[in-house]
Amino acid sequence: MTISGKDLYGSLTFGFYHLRENMQKINTINVFPVADGDTGSNITYTLKSILSNTDGSGSVADISNNFARAALIGARGNSGMIIAQFFHGFSLIAKEFEELTVNALIDSVKAAVTAAYNAVETPLEGTILTVMRSWANQLSRSEGSDIPIPIQLRRALRAARKAETETTNQMELLKQLGVVDAGAKAFVSILEGVDQYILNPAREFSETDLLVHVAPEEMESSYTHENGRYRYCTEALLRISEGEEQQVREAVMGLGDSLVIGSYEDQMKIHLHTDDPALMFERLGRCSRIEEQKVDDMFMQQLAVSSRISNTVIVSDSSADIPQEVVDELRIYRIPQIIQIGETSYFDRITISSPLLLNIMDTLPQKVSSSMPSIGEIQRHLEFLTQHYEHIVVLSVSSKLSGTYNAYRLAAKTLQEKGADISIIDTKLNASAQGLVAEEAALAVARGEQGESLLQSIRETAERTTILVSVQSLEMMVAGGRIPKKLGSLLLKLNLKPVVGLSKEGGGAFLGIRLSRTGSISALVGRFMKVYRKTGIQAYGLSYIGDAGLATSVSEIIEQKTGIKPMFVEQASPVIALHAGKGSISLSFIAKKRENEAV
Repeated sequence: MTISGKDLYGSLTFGFYHLRENMQKINTINVFPVADGDTGSNITYTLKSILSNTDGSGSVADISNNFARAALIGARGNSGMIIAQFFHGFSLIAKEFEELTVNALIDSVKAAVTAAYNAVETPLEGTILTVMRSWANQLSRSEGSDIPIPIQLRRALRAARKAETETTNQMELLKQLGVVDAGAKAFVSILEGVDQYILNPAREFSETDLLVHVAPEEMESSYTHENGRYRYCTEALLRISEGEEQQVREAVMGLGDSLVIGSYEDQMKIHLHTDDPALMFERLGRCSRIEEQKVDDMFMQQLAVSSRISNTVIVSDSSADIPQEVVDELRIYRIPQIIQIGETSYFDRITISSPLLLNIMDTLPQKVSSSMPSIGEIQRHLEFLTQHYEHIVVLSVSSKLSGTYNAYRLAAKTLQEKGADISIIDTKLNASAQGLVAEEAALAVARGEQGESLLQSIRETAERTTILVSVQSLEMMVAGGRIPKKLGSLLLKLNLKPVVGLSKEGGGAFLGIRLSRTGSISALVGRFMKVYRKTGIQAYGLSYIGDAGLATSVSEIIEQKTGIKPMFVEQASPVIALHAGKGSISLSFIAKKRENEAV
């Protein structure tokens, strides 16, 4: 008996569906290397990427090569990267065969396990690697025998199950919590699916039967420890030239842990846990071409899994100015927008900072632009949140300024059809104003507000919120269409200092002209004080692009006049810096509700 390309594809298909059935259970025991509850999801999506990019036709050589290529591109997380390199190693041997004999299968599996171990900077026993090796070792015992392949695979599955059970005692963390390693369990789950294929290769799957929406209460985990040293889980898909591989490896050394490096032909993929994604991608950009990036905030993921303050979560895009400590304390989930520099995309605030962007714009001739996150990327974030929260409230940047609002709606649609409770609000604001509304919404959630009452309160708060911006130059706003071109061109020629803001509908609004920067700042404070005297101010905040000194001075002046401290004085996001330009300051405030106003 031999294994055909069809068998290889069918086995992985069965493995994928069996893993998907157990994905949520695996997520709940995910404690290593970080308790972020996504190991089951990461391996499932890695397999999904493989199958989505392989049609199942052809020889073993064809299928194994397609598996390896698709696995590298679609790998997610530490465990997904290990799985990807497992398939890469498998293909190094299998690519020579039309069909696999017993000995060819064993050699391919040995190479797969070796590649998986070599991909990890510091391999540890008691993990998915241990189970892979135990499975391969059992298969190797039958080398040269005439025992049918199905029987050999059944024996190897038993060895893998035993190795999975033993992981509890191989790592102190797992022993303390009394669980097996999540990656090990996921690999065994795949093997169990392969076993189902052997028993009934003609079985057909109904995806609707297996894609069951999991309610947040089903995802509860009792594992609330904190064992992650770094905040961000980063991944980079790179295109490299001959001789650059070692430079790439050296570029990421010393920036974090959980380093896994995979490759296929002229592509490399880097997985790293780090506190400085921007530095990581800056270094990688010097020695390779970055084709794709992925960054997950593991700290926020852990809070969602085990330390929620409510079953409602406030979500905002990265253009909203909110201090990081507030984001963490109030569990505000941020989805980054995109900065495009030449051919490389960066995640706003995460893989590129405002100072770095300003420096690039000053020194490099590359075209720089911004864009909304992809629908797929938004959906990935929302899928995670639906597993842990009953109600997701997304506060979008103004739909008049960006397509982000519509992207949220499209991304949420499929999840809403499956029963997810996702509300999307067009704040008709951006920057510091959007940040104020998001923070007020999160405070309301922390006080216990929820449902339609919460949504109405957020909308009403947004309507009472104003943003005023003093800009040094209108060049970027005119280029980006925020200010009419004819008016902007005239102001640029005269070197006047305008005050701009947003209309009630959320579009750019020209509010006045001053002869100097000082006059422009005075206009901001004057407009603020006018509202303060008329209705009072509930809260205010400032954001700046470049030097914080002037924004701090403005906040001190307002505090002296009113006795009210700002909610924040923050560096604006790169996506805002791109359009407003260096030296801009925004002052945003929420007017107090009038006594006769109803929520």
